Amino acid sequence: MRLPVWLLRAAPFALLVTLVALVPLALRGANAQPSGRLPVVTSTTVFVDMIERVGGDRVEAFSMVPSGADPHTFQPTPQDVQRASRARVAIWNGLGLDETVEEAVVELGIPKLVTVTLSAGIEPIADEAADDEDLAENAEGHGHAEGNPHLWLDPTLAMRYVEQIRDALAEADPANAATYQLNADRYQAELAELDAFALGEIATIPPERRKLVTFHNAFPYLARHFGLEVVGVVLTSPGREPSAGEIAELVTRLREQQIPTVYKEPQFNARILELAARDAGVQVKSLYSDALDQQVQSYVDLMRHNVTALVEGLR
Repeated sequence: MRLPVWLLRAAPFALLVTLVALVPLALRGANAQPSGRLPVVTSTTVFVDMIERVGGDRVEAFSMVPSGADPHTFQPTPQDVQRASRARVAIWNGLGLDETVEEAVVELGIPKLVTVTLSAGIEPIADEAADDEDLAENAEGHGHAEGNPHLWLDPTLAMRYVEQIRDALAEADPANAATYQLNADRYQAELAELDAFALGEIATIPPERRKLVTFHNAFPYLARHFGLEVVGVVLTSPGREPSAGEIAELVTRLREQQIPTVYKEPQFNARILELAARDAGVQVKSLYSDALDQQVQSYVDLMRHNVTALVEGLR
């Protein structure tokens, strides 16, 4: 059996020997699920929520990247891989967001696995960090050369994700296709209401104040859809700390453009952003992008939180 590349990088030899013995046993029962529910593996808790909304009690979704972890850099554990080996459906974002965990599942060679890439068929926004040669050299392989992957932060694109999820579940479990269709229709109606709410709220922000400074470059789709302008990003590429000159430039930009609020993300250490905000005399609020937590437990919660934070911080 060929050892997964990700595992050769991440695990000590003794652990490799143990996992090599375990994975074939797990694969023998890859399509068996004691609960009777369709086992689905994905990368983040945001996608777990979407899958559960479409699949309802017919599915059992599992995120390989836990809440609070960065999907760009997370290395799956042997326990994650063993659990993933039972999946009948694999749902990934694509565009480099979750390639490490996707690679781990692909290397398992699960028979008859239905796989879908949620971003497929959607034109991505170019990732400026990935286009910068100097940044690419320092990004430790985590730049998004194919485009920015955070499409779901535009609710209209999240609705496209729902369609992809519906079709993947129906392909793996055609007996429940009608249920998946009904659930998807209801969920999309809820997302349409969410979008209308968000557009109405953000319209209350004066046009000259619709300027967004964030910790990492997760919000270009949100900004484009809601008429905001991303004017600054602290972490231009995962794994690369900003230089002192870049921080000073950010502080100057905050002052010159009279930006009242900068936005951190719960899963990242925002010390640098907080220092820059203090120097510029502006406040710090949180936006969610890649993961859920106890405060924000669903995609709808995430978007409502973000809209509220934007309105409170910029209006």
